[in-house]
Amino acid sequence: MAPTVYRLDMDRLSILVLHCLGNPALAPAFLNHHVFALQRNFPENDYLYHDATLPLPDYVVEQDFDAIVLDVTFLTARWASLEFLQARKAAYDFVRESAAVKIAFPQDEYDCNVLLDDWMCEWNVDVVFSVIASGWDVLYPRYHVQGNIRLGYTGYIDESLIDRPTKPFNQRKIDIGYRAKKLPPYFGRVGQAKWTIGRDVARFARDTGLNVDIELGDQGTLFGDAWLKFIDDSKFTLGANSGSSLLDPTGEIQRHVRAYLTTNPDATFEEVEAACFAGQEGLYSFTAISPRVLEAALLDSAQILVDGEYSGIVKPGEHFIAIREDASNFEEVRAAMSDTSEVIKMIARCRETILSVDSLRYRNKAKMTLELIGDLAARKNLSPNRLRTRDTISRYMLEMPVKYKSCWSRQQFRARVARAVAPYPLLNQILRSTAKILS
Repeated sequence: MAPTVYRLDMDRLSILVLHCLGNPALAPAFLNHHVFALQRNFPENDYLYHDATLPLPDYVVEQDFDAIVLDVTFLTARWASLEFLQARKAAYDFVRESAAVKIAFPQDEYDCNVLLDDWMCEWNVDVVFSVIASGWDVLYPRYHVQGNIRLGYTGYIDESLIDRPTKPFNQRKIDIGYRAKKLPPYFGRVGQAKWTIGRDVARFARDTGLNVDIELGDQGTLFGDAWLKFIDDSKFTLGANSGSSLLDPTGEIQRHVRAYLTTNPDATFEEVEAACFAGQEGLYSFTAISPRVLEAALLDSAQILVDGEYSGIVKPGEHFIAIREDASNFEEVRAAMSDTSEVIKMIARCRETILSVDSLRYRNKAKMTLELIGDLAARKNLSPNRLRTRDTISRYMLEMPVKYKSCWSRQQFRARVARAVAPYPLLNQILRSTAKILS
């Protein structure tokens, strides 16, 4: 006698989300929102969120789902060694064989784009959401022919910020606020501009009397509410496009740059370029609006942005004060900053424009994703056993939290040790070597 297949709540989708966020309590707010957008906005569906830091239980592998979502944090595996990428793909090979709807949300697609392109093709991914608005034929030489590419964004509007009280402009203590990591040269001049603009503005502003709070590097990184309070206390937020002006198909440029900097740690960008990617800088420009632009707009902080496209959403003069990549027009920027009445109008225009873009809302992104899954699942005539799916999710939620807690504790311990030994290179090298042997 054939087993009974229960088909309940056919409008209720079952979705497996694969990510590698790490401890959600320590992750940036925009990444938390990005990873859990579906569940937070439409909790009525059946979701199983799995962090690939831990092995996926066999009973989940054996479960059918309507859809499998590959989050940006899961797809960063291509940036590690080729061995790591192959291990990740082998561990999740069931995705390749699954009939479920498969949707991917990559970012920084110019970094190891051929590895990503091959991955999407091998796993027969149905839809890829690219954060780069153009050049899909370059970024996805194979997938753009056989797959479906749609536009996405690096970040979306945090609905909790819309009604969050903000400080009046004149009560903010910081004239220009900025935080940025010093990106390595393999992101090209576009990547360099994210930190050099901070360096140059700080230099130009040194004797102007402006209260400038600019920190470059990991030591100045702010998370969660501390980051939002920093923006809320800044009259002007400095910024630049996300992206790169280099295409690194397999990570070879990155590996070459890292090796070169190991023996030439004080090399200039120009020296690294000549040694590692001569003639390749600037052949492409892959840029996108960053979550920081959205946050600053919603927190009523005026923006000074390196002149660029910003996904075609905000425009210089109308929504932000444009500054050249080398900050050489800083005096013009200062003059624009001093016109407070116009600045306040610009702040209002920027906020209004950001809020008017429906596709920037997390809820709309989630709604569109679920509608897409429902449509494709219907076309594929998928019918997972709903009761079994819920049993699988219940078992996972019962067994896995203690494993996650243990994993996050180990990660925090390793991070504390790494920070403690960082000033001692020899000890740091010994510990890393020992860790590799033990693993």
